[in-house]
Amino acid sequence: MLPNLPAIETHSGRIAIGATVRSTRYREVQGLVTAIHWNGYHYAIKVDDRHSDDAGQYELLSPPTQQGFNYVNPHTQQVLSGRFEVLLPGEGDRIYFADTAEQVIALLAATIGLRDQAREVEYLQQRTAADQVDELRWRGQAVGSIVGQLAYVSTGRQHPAPKFRVGQQVHFFSPHTTHTISGLALYKDRLNNLKTQWHYFYEGAQGTHYPMSEANTTAAPGELAA
Repeated sequence: MLPNLPAIETHSGRIAIGATVRSTRYREVQGLVTAIHWNGYHYAIKVDDRHSDDAGQYELLSPPTQQGFNYVNPHTQQVLSGRFEVLLPGEGDRIYFADTAEQVIALLAATIGLRDQAREVEYLQQRTAADQVDELRWRGQAVGSIVGQLAYVSTGRQHPAPKFRVGQQVHFFSPHTTHTISGLALYKDRLNNLKTQWHYFYEGAQGTHYPMSEANTTAAPGELAA
């Protein structure tokens, strides 16, 4: 279980604890952000200690908080590439993207735990100043229950583009059931020569769910794959 966050970057802006938000899925849900927590597969926002949903399902009603990076949510923001890539074995070898050393280290601090972010930023900048890095290893430090988890940082590389995007209707396995994609995630497939493959979150999933592999995804009638 990853630690709770004080703030999270979303397509609506930087949402912090205490901000006023409204659900884009359930319009009657509106109130103060009382928690930003990991629900098993992505970060969720809890409103008034009652309603909890994916962080990307809220719009920010209060003035934006101070500028700053805390945690980028690729599932919500549809980040498909970056100058850096962070591989998290603890999340099933999911790959996250970042554009700066500061963003990389903030992500590592939120996921595996780091004590001295400034020192880690300086170290990563030194390692990448002259050359690219390939799965540079970080071991997490004590933050709550997170002890010793691993993460690997690489400079950006080419990946096949996802065949589908958020909002498209698709089939998973069965052509008789249609789902609407709500998010994307890239994973390294250790069973397939370490190739990467896109996976898709979908609307209407009950509870926490692992995203569906692109290998098992087809376009619904009237939809075109990329």
